[in-house]
Amino acid sequence: MSEKHDDQTANAAQAEAKQAVARLVKQIDANPNDFHLYYQLATVLTEMQDYEQAEELLMKAQGLFVKDDVAQSLLNYGLGNVYYQAASYDKAVAAFSKVKDEKLRLEAYQMMAQTAMQQNQYQKAFAFALTVHDAKPKDASVNALLGDILMAMGNFNQAADFYDQSLAADDQNGHVYFSRGLTAMVLEKDATPFMNAAKRLDPDFVKRSQQRVNDIATVVNKRHQDGDPQAK
Repeated sequence: MSEKHDDQTANAAQAEAKQAVARLVKQIDANPNDFHLYYQLATVLTEMQDYEQAEELLMKAQGLFVKDDVAQSLLNYGLGNVYYQAASYDKAVAAFSKVKDEKLRLEAYQMMAQTAMQQNQYQKAFAFALTVHDAKPKDASVNALLGDILMAMGNFNQAADFYDQSLAADDQNGHVYFSRGLTAMVLEKDATPFMNAAKRLDPDFVKRSQQRVNDIATVVNKRHQDGDPQAK
């Protein structure tokens, strides 16, 4: 029953995306000098995982708006997202690095942090994320990202602090509750309230991520068997 529902949801989303593509193509035909429309169309194509068409569209648009710095920044940001989703991380970094518009620069830095994390370059990821945090200290997403980076680096106490800051700004994120629960497990604190909140808000994610809970439990049990001190 669940699989059938998932198929119906996927089909509905695909149909909606196709309608959005058709609508945006018409809008571009009517307003070829509006660079935002090219970005929006590329975003929809990226969500459809049609990375090749999205890349081609954005590069074509760059050629149309050569002298418009704001347009170039947005289109480069769009290209960076295409490459990130396609796991072409070096290309993503190159595109995000070309974003000069101040309004978009912090978004680009945050994406560069996420890209560096995908490449296991945690120190670089931390530096970019911290730059964004300095400008937006209460932002839920950047605090969660810093938590993810620090957990990957093994700094569980600091990770927990950033997850707490993220949840203070947005207490409806199941992913963050789950990650906060993992840090509690490693630090041998009560993870129950965090895991219960994660299950309530995003049960599918928790179910898919059960192996991470098992891995943490194994590490904690081994620590006790070996007589090791707690993780930092």
